[in-house]
Amino acid sequence: MSDKNPVIRSGRRLPSGRAVLGGLLITLAVLAVLMATRLGEDATFQDVVVARRDLAPGTVLEADDIAEVRIRLDESVDFVATSSTDVVGSVLLGPLSRLEFVQTSNLAAGPPSGVPAGLAEVSIPIEPQRAPERLSPGELVSVLATYDDDPTTTVLIADRVVVLSYRTDASEFAREGVLRLGIEDGRVAARIVNAVDDGQLHVIGITSAPEVDLPDEVTLASTREAAAE
Repeated sequence: MSDKNPVIRSGRRLPSGRAVLGGLLITLAVLAVLMATRLGEDATFQDVVVARRDLAPGTVLEADDIAEVRIRLDESVDFVATSSTDVVGSVLLGPLSRLEFVQTSNLAAGPPSGVPAGLAEVSIPIEPQRAPERLSPGELVSVLATYDDDPTTTVLIADRVVVLSYRTDASEFAREGVLRLGIEDGRVAARIVNAVDDGQLHVIGITSAPEVDLPDEVTLASTREAAAE
């Protein structure tokens, strides 16, 4: 008797690469038939807009960010953007993955003057009572800082900058929100950062009031005199 343990070999072989590929093609063909059946007679070929790459909230869409593809889609689907021309210049409200449909509900109109590309991002804490109740990406705001000098001075540190996002805690105990701004000028970004530590920030929404001209600086004394008049 041999001291070696017997080796048990299976009589079944693994499928070859060609067989695996064939099975995959059959599966895809079945899926295609099922999809066509589910779409029904109301499905037609139409153009839709998709993302070329992963895009973050607050992105101002440019032509290189999106593409038009033609697919078979049910006619009742009306929430997908169908024209890249209509989408360019809009601001994303939420994240968008590569090849994902651009949904019209995920877009906000850009500011009237347009948003330049290549904006630096600055995040600042802001007390909700010192900012508009709601701010959507793409809106324009001006940022002022009040300094407790003698006399107290309020200075315009950023005028007509674009909102990338604005998050506040829904709780009644919330003390601070986070406002993300897109800044084109590095000196303006630096002034905002300095004002976070040195002053009390105030945010004024001016998207719907482009004709409002804010003064560069106001002192407490001049404010009292204006109120008296």
